[in-house]
Amino acid sequence: MEIDKKVMMAELGGAFAVSWVLLGAGGFGLGSLVGALALAVVWMTFSGAHVLPVVTWCNMLTGDLSDTEGNWMANGLRLVAQVFGALLAILLATEFGAIDAGWSATDMWITGIADGYWGAIGTIAAGAVWWQIHTRCDSEWASAFGLMVLGGAMVLSGAHEMGASIASSGAGIVDTAANWVCDGLFVGIGALIGVKIDEAI
Repeated sequence: MEIDKKVMMAELGGAFAVSWVLLGAGGFGLGSLVGALALAVVWMTFSGAHVLPVVTWCNMLTGDLSDTEGNWMANGLRLVAQVFGALLAILLATEFGAIDAGWSATDMWITGIADGYWGAIGTIAAGAVWWQIHTRCDSEWASAFGLMVLGGAMVLSGAHEMGASIASSGAGIVDTAANWVCDGLFVGIGALIGVKIDEAI
């Protein structure tokens, strides 16, 4: 498999911009109006880049699931590039650890799913709705505003969290990695369900 360097650089650059400007210390976050505007600009600037792990997971799970090289490997590399982009932004923002970022790992939420499965169901539903917005509207603006509205039901900072964990010498890496995968997987499953419902109608 040949690695598309332009795609990887776009993912790295887009994730860097999101982590540094939107999710870093004093950032606006992605669930705000400013965050939606900035995300749309990042998507336009780094055209073709997914930038966020949830977008990559949706592409993975709605693509050709049997294509291990073209779908799984290519999108897997995008996820890695996003983490490295976020890591570089965090290292820059903290002056390579000289400034405390105030980051601490969140607990692995999947272990509490038996007690509160509504969170997972909400994430799947948000993925189904948002993917319809993302794929039907030929506009980064609509997609970014859709994420802003549905962001409370999805974790949009997966690459940033992974980068922060790596920058913190792997603190909480198991919980962070599990959240990174499960958050994206549930949104991607929602996207797949949305596509299947759309095909059935």
